[in-house]
Amino acid sequence: MNANTQTERSSRGPYIAVVGLFLLLGAIAVVVFLPRLRHNEALKVEADAVTGPPVVIVTKVKTGDKDTKLELPGTVQAFEQAAIFARTNGYVKARYVDIGDRVRQGQLLALIEDPTTEQSLRQAQANVMQLKAQLALAEANAKLADANDARWRDLYAQGVVSKLDADTRGATASTNQATVEAAKASIAAAEATVLSLQQQLSFSRVTAPFDGVILTRNIDNGSLITSGSSTNTTQMFTVGRSDTVRVFSSVPQAEAVSVMNSKTAKVAFRELPNHPYPGSISRTSASIDPTSRTILVEIDLKNDGKILPGMYATIQFDAPRAEPPTVLPTNALFVRTAGPQTFVVGDDNVVRLRSLVLGRDMGNAVEIVSGLKPGENVVINPTDMVVDGVHVNTKVLQ
Repeated sequence: MNANTQTERSSRGPYIAVVGLFLLLGAIAVVVFLPRLRHNEALKVEADAVTGPPVVIVTKVKTGDKDTKLELPGTVQAFEQAAIFARTNGYVKARYVDIGDRVRQGQLLALIEDPTTEQSLRQAQANVMQLKAQLALAEANAKLADANDARWRDLYAQGVVSKLDADTRGATASTNQATVEAAKASIAAAEATVLSLQQQLSFSRVTAPFDGVILTRNIDNGSLITSGSSTNTTQMFTVGRSDTVRVFSSVPQAEAVSVMNSKTAKVAFRELPNHPYPGSISRTSASIDPTSRTILVEIDLKNDGKILPGMYATIQFDAPRAEPPTVLPTNALFVRTAGPQTFVVGDDNVVRLRSLVLGRDMGNAVEIVSGLKPGENVVINPTDMVVDGVHVNTKVLQ
């Protein structure tokens, strides 16, 4: 029996070896080829994802608030500002103010020495005195001529003298009277010259035209001054009144009507954070600049002393709308050669390229004047795979 058992074992040995070999080869095949199969399946999944419809994130077009605010840049100017030029020639004899000084209307700012006008005035005054002396002489001669004329007329009436002699005395009297009138006219002309020179000399006193602050000063004692306001003359001072300031802003044509209907505005300055100034819209240019397509708006602002002429300002206008505006997120907007556009996804999940007309820029969103309706789906941050007419799968932005 042991012999039979040993014979069976020896006959099974080769079969067991073969089975073991096949099991070993199968294990090796699993180890070698299974990762490759999995990799191929992953590649197939990726290929399917690439060749399948792209997934896009969409959001619905919304409406904005009717009571919107409009922020625009502005520039501060003094309420009144005047450049002061000399009205006479000469040298600065004295300067009484400097930059930053507060002045009152009529206050003396500088004194100009004008020796030429002073000399001309003295000469004109002397001429008036001379003409008055000549007038006195002419009046005396006229009085004597009148007396002689009266006597000679009496003598002619008595027949003592001829009519020719009497007429000669009368002509002399008339001539002397004309001389008197001419002397009076000369005096009037000379006195007018004196008044003109006195007025010219008064221009040597340079005074402030209104209450304000000296903004610029371009002269010193001894400076040569030329009268006038042309480019070759020296501007002596600039005076500005800034207890109230004017803030100017250019409003785009699309917002002009709503801003003009508004009465108030808030003005803020970067240098004065958390301190907006309430102002009133005092006047507008009432016309659109054809170059910039804007309207100039002026705001009067009470100054607490912290606002300086020339400062940059940010103005917030109330710009209510008759209807709520349609707004689009800026990350759904792109600009090409055809202008501003966006991708709209229809109910059939097909993308359509849509051209837009833009309105106000609101920062994270932009107003749409035409091209979109509220409720339409638009693509957010579209990739190069998104083109007009492509079918997509959508994911709504939460």
